Amino acid sequence: MGKCFIFNAKITKSEYKEITVIFVPDITLDVNSLNKEITEHFSEHYQTEAILFLHCLLATDFKKQIESNSQKIFIGIPKIEETSLTKNIFYITYNQNKFNTNHIVKSIRNNFNFIINQGLTDVFVKNGGLVESNGISHHFIFPSGKHSAKFLRTANILVRKSEIDFIALNTLHKFNLSEIKNIYCDTLSINVIAYSISQFINRYSENLSNTNIESFKSYDGLYNKNTKFSSNSIFIVSASTSGGIIQYLKDNHGHNIHSNNVIVLYFLPIDKQNMLVEENVLCNLEINSNNPFGLEKFEQYKSSEENCKFCDNNSTPIKILGDSFSLDEPIVNTHNIVASKYISKEIKDFVELFKYNDDNGTVLKVSYNEASIKRKKYDLYIDYEKIITKLDLYKKHKDKLNSYINQYVPASIKYIIHLNDNGSRLLSEYIKAKIECYTNHEIKIINQSELKEDIIPIETPGSILIVGSCITNGKNLLYLSRFFRNYENIRLIYFVAINRISDTVKQRELKNNIKIGLYGLDNSTYVEIESIHCDNTNKNISWDLELDFLKELRGKLDKKNQFVNDRISIIEDFDSLDKKGGDNNIFYPNIKNEKLEIRKNSAFFNNNEYHNNITQSDVYFTISCVLNNMRNNKESGLFQTNFVRNLLDPSIFNRFNDGIIQAAILRAAKDEELNYSFSFKNSADMLMLLQTMIKHRDEYQGEAIIEFIFALATGRLKLHKSHYSILIDALKEIDNELINLYIDLIKDIHKKCI
Repeated sequence: MGKCFIFNAKITKSEYKEITVIFVPDITLDVNSLNKEITEHFSEHYQTEAILFLHCLLATDFKKQIESNSQKIFIGIPKIEETSLTKNIFYITYNQNKFNTNHIVKSIRNNFNFIINQGLTDVFVKNGGLVESNGISHHFIFPSGKHSAKFLRTANILVRKSEIDFIALNTLHKFNLSEIKNIYCDTLSINVIAYSISQFINRYSENLSNTNIESFKSYDGLYNKNTKFSSNSIFIVSASTSGGIIQYLKDNHGHNIHSNNVIVLYFLPIDKQNMLVEENVLCNLEINSNNPFGLEKFEQYKSSEENCKFCDNNSTPIKILGDSFSLDEPIVNTHNIVASKYISKEIKDFVELFKYNDDNGTVLKVSYNEASIKRKKYDLYIDYEKIITKLDLYKKHKDKLNSYINQYVPASIKYIIHLNDNGSRLLSEYIKAKIECYTNHEIKIINQSELKEDIIPIETPGSILIVGSCITNGKNLLYLSRFFRNYENIRLIYFVAINRISDTVKQRELKNNIKIGLYGLDNSTYVEIESIHCDNTNKNISWDLELDFLKELRGKLDKKNQFVNDRISIIEDFDSLDKKGGDNNIFYPNIKNEKLEIRKNSAFFNNNEYHNNITQSDVYFTISCVLNNMRNNKESGLFQTNFVRNLLDPSIFNRFNDGIIQAAILRAAKDEELNYSFSFKNSADMLMLLQTMIKHRDEYQGEAIIEFIFALATGRLKLHKSHYSILIDALKEIDNELINLYIDLIKDIHKKCI
C-alpha cells in the first residue's frame, strides 16, 4: 500500500501544461518507498513538465531530503529530460487550515484549486466511484425515488490510506471552525475520512482531543426533523447529484446547523444548478477544460413525475439503501460469440495478413517482450522485426507502408526518432532508405532512449518523424510529444506501423493528445499503417501463471514427472531470443498427447486457406481479439459492472467445438468471465459439458479436456460448490497421470467453496 498519493494534472493556461503531483501525508519521508511509488507511477504515465510535492509544514527538512536523495528517488523516471526535471520541482506545504501557495510560481498558484479537484477526481474515477449498469438488465433506484443506470458511490473509492488522507485534508480545509468536536457522516463507509480528519487535527493541536464521530443512513438520520446535533460540528455527505440534502438541512435544522459546516465530498451537477451546493462541494466531478478527467452527466428519471425508460424496457430496478443494495444474489448474464458483432472483418484480415507462412513462421506470438524495453511482457506479442526484415512476404502491408511513406513523409525530414525496440529501429532505417534519394541533406536516426535536450537545436525548422513499430498504449509517443512541445518551428509526424490499443476510445484519446500543439488540434500528424484492437494485458498472463503453478506442483511431487518438466521447459523457452514468444505447443495436448489443431470451415477466418497453415498462437491471437471486442461492448458484451456478472455462456464450447478454439477461449478469458459459481443453472450447464468431454475424451468432442481440467485446478474456471463432487467422481474414472495430479488441486478449490 503506497505511502504517497501520486497523480497527473493538466493546466490549460500555463507554461506547465501537465504536472505530476505527489502528496505526502506523513511528517517523515520514506525515500525507498517514494522511489518505488514514483517508478510505478511512471511505468504507466509519461513524464510531465513539472513535479509538485505537497508536504506537511512540520516536515521542515523535506526539500533538503528530496534534493540530497534526488538521484535515488527519481531513478524510475525516464531520462529523456533530466535537466528540465531538476529545474521544475516545486514544493507546497500544508497545515490544518490550508495549503501555502504564496511562494509557488504564479501559473501553478492560480490553477491550484483545479489541480486539487483533478486529484480528487482521479481517486474517484480510478477506484470505481461511478457505479454503472448497462440499463438493459438492471438499473438503480435512489432513496429519493429517482431512477438511473449510474450513481455515485464514495464507499468504493476509500481503498488506499494516502488517498483517504488526501480527501480528508482537503475536506478539513473547507471548514473554518476553531474547534471541531463532532463529525457527522451520512454513511458508515466514509467514517474513515472523519478519522483521518481527526488525526490531522491532533497533529497540529497542542492538546490532543477526541473528536466524536457518528454516522447514519442519509435518509433515516439527516432527513429526520427530530434528529438533534451538537454544536461545533461538521457534516460530511458522501456524494450527491442535486445537493438536496444541504437544502434540507438548511431548511429543517438551520437553528443547529450552519450551511458552511456541511460538505459534499463528490458532486455531479445533474439537476438544476444550486449556488448553495456549489459553495459546499469538495470535488465537482463534471468534465470540463479544468477537469478533463471528470465524468459526463447521466440520465435520471423521477418516477413519480415521468416514465423511466429503463423500467419501460423491463430493466430490473435495484434499490439503493444507504451503502447497500437490495440484491438477493448477483445478477448473472451469459453471452455467446455473435459472429456478426464480434468476429470482425478487421480481425480476420489482420490475422490473414500476418499469420504463419513457410518462409517466416508467424509473427503473432504469446507471452514475450522485447529485451530492450523494461516492462512486463504482454499476453499478445507482435514480432514486427520479423515483418520488416522480410517485408516481401507481407505484400499488402508493404504496399500500404510504401504508399504512406510517399504520402506523409516529406523530403525535408532531418531527424527520425524511433521507439526503443528493434522493430522501430528497422522501420526507421527502411523509411530513411526510401526518402534519402529525394533529399539533399543527411537524415539522422535517433533512438528515443538516447534523446537528450541538446541533441536537436530548439530553433530547428521543418519536420521530425517519430516512428513506432507497435504501440499498446501510446505512452512513449506522449513522452516525445512532451519533449518537443517547446520546438515551435517544427511539425511532428507520428508514423506507427501497427496500432494495437485495446479500444477506440483510448485510441481516439491518444490521437487527440499527441496532435494538439501550438496551432491547435491538428498541429501534428498521426499516421498508422495497420490497426487492431488487442487485449494488452501484461499482468496475470496465462502462461506465467501456468509456469508458477507447475513449478509449485513440481515441488510437491514425491517423484519426477516428465510431463510437468517438459511443460515447464516449453514455457520457459518462450523467453529465448530464438523463439521470441510462444507459437505452437502453447496449449496442452489431447489425452493421447496429440497437438491441438484447427479443422476446416472455422467462423474465425476468411476462408479455408488457414487449414494446415496456421499456428496455435495465430488462433489464440484471433480469439483474444474477439473476446476483447466483447469486453468493449458495454450494452450486451462482457463489460463488467459492480453488481452484474457477465459470463461466457457455457454453450459457447458446444458451438465452437474445436479443441484448439476451446483452449484459446479458456486462456484468453478473464477469471470473472468463467466464474459460474454465482449461478447454479450456468454451472450445471458447464458441468454437463465437462461430463460429455470426459465421456468422449478419446474423440474430438473431448480433445481439450486437459485444458479444462487445468483451468479448474487453477481456479480460473469455477463451478457452483454443489457440482465439484460430481465432477471429481467423474475425473477419478480417467486413467491419466496428469489429470490424477490435478484432481487433488480441484478438491482444494472445492474445500474453499464449502
